[in-house]
Amino acid sequence: MKVLHLVGSQTSAYYYGVSMMYVPGCIKALPEVDHVILLAHLDGTWSVSESLNEDCLSKAERLSLPSALQILTKDSSISCMQPHMFDYKGMVSTRNVSDLLDIPMIGSPGEVMALTTNKWQSRAVVSSVGVPVPKAQLLRMGDEIEMPTPFIIKPCREDNSMGVALVQEESEIEEALERAFAFDDQLLCEQFIPLGRELRVGVVDGENNELEFLPIMEYFLGANKLPIRTSEDKISTDDQATELTFAPVDRKTPADIDDELYQKLYELATKSHESLGCRHYSLYDVRVDPEGNPFFIEASPYCSFSPKSALVSMSRGDPKYGDTDLFYRLARKAIADHEPIGSRNNNPEGQQTLGMRARPSLRTTTVSP
Repeated sequence: MKVLHLVGSQTSAYYYGVSMMYVPGCIKALPEVDHVILLAHLDGTWSVSESLNEDCLSKAERLSLPSALQILTKDSSISCMQPHMFDYKGMVSTRNVSDLLDIPMIGSPGEVMALTTNKWQSRAVVSSVGVPVPKAQLLRMGDEIEMPTPFIIKPCREDNSMGVALVQEESEIEEALERAFAFDDQLLCEQFIPLGRELRVGVVDGENNELEFLPIMEYFLGANKLPIRTSEDKISTDDQATELTFAPVDRKTPADIDDELYQKLYELATKSHESLGCRHYSLYDVRVDPEGNPFFIEASPYCSFSPKSALVSMSRGDPKYGDTDLFYRLARKAIADHEPIGSRNNNPEGQQTLGMRARPSLRTTTVSP
């Protein structure tokens, strides 16, 4: 198997660094796999290399994206693409590199990522199928907040809790808005759910087209400054994002969950996955109030398959999983399900006369605990 890794960022030093934190762990965990790197540099150029070591990267020619894709098009041995870009452009439009190269990709396509990265839109979708969400208001510059304190202010299209603030007094509103608007022109003003439990849940495609519910991860926030997880609780960095390190974290997998809450979380995860149109896997941050009611907070359908990745850490809560089992299962599925453009055009069942999308092969997906 040969994997193309989509790496880097052309948006910010922070997300370039986040990408470079996770990729080496994925590559090191897969020594029997051949690797090729498509690296997006902050100056807008791209490079193609076989390794992320400094010597290899320094020798790699800086190219335009069309030139880089031309090189990769000549490599017919690439089996699939694994995305590791975490800025908005990288998670959305740049994922279409796999379509341009006509190779399978592990994970959700760009149009799904655009939906799930928008917190206002994704909560609207999951709420429409009965998933509980906190009360919220969409804010644009100049809008008045209608919600009483306490509430959370967060950018709609941002990740890693960047720009997120817990507003407990009206005097804190102006500073919270200023900080959040620095990241996005649309904000989510969301009801603060008192801390009962902070959980992460997820589903993955099983071997027989069923959705498998992963062991649940619980975060313990007793040592945090605030009763929420902020960006500082996830990745530590300086103001220039020159040095990034994983922040200390207190968590447990599998979490101790009673049957009633387990069923609620299972329904939340599977309904969210299907309604959002996620592919292969998806993760969700969930807040449980003191009465035991879970609330969808946001979707996180991305993974680098590093041993430090949340999806991998959660899977290890089940003894049948090691660091690489999910990667190989989902890579095999992506490869098996991929319909090359040429074969699709030669298949009468997949051709369209009037429609705008090729008809995919009909498959039935089931859900199971």
